[in-house]
Amino acid sequence: MSKSRANSIALKASSDDTARLIRGAKTDATRLISYDPEHRPAVSNLVLLAALCQGRDPHEVAAGIGEGGAFALKAEVTDAVNTHLAPLRARRAEYAQDMGYVRRLIAEGNERAGAVAEATLDEVREAMGTFR
Repeated sequence: MSKSRANSIALKASSDDTARLIRGAKTDATRLISYDPEHRPAVSNLVLLAALCQGRDPHEVAAGIGEGGAFALKAEVTDAVNTHLAPLRARRAEYAQDMGYVRRLIAEGNERAGAVAEATLDEVREAMGTFR
């Protein structure tokens, strides 16, 4: 899935939104689900997505779906993605309730990153024999 193709799954998406996006994913007419990225890239993309979310081998996922076709594949992917993202979505929802905290975290992170960047630039300047 790709953000530039408007088919990405956002953490803020609901499980229903995720299901809708996955239902709209391209597949092919072959009923037997297989993992073959070279010859069946669209189907293999969905199989791989399920496998990654479940921590399984994509060939194993495909074999488990077998003759279930695109409907069964998309149901498997939807369940796998929603299950995988559930704890992340819950944590995101908690943070969304306290935007002041989020802003403080971002500011602190920016300060730390700025300090690291400044130290790196100082090292580069010294190595190059340049000064401010």
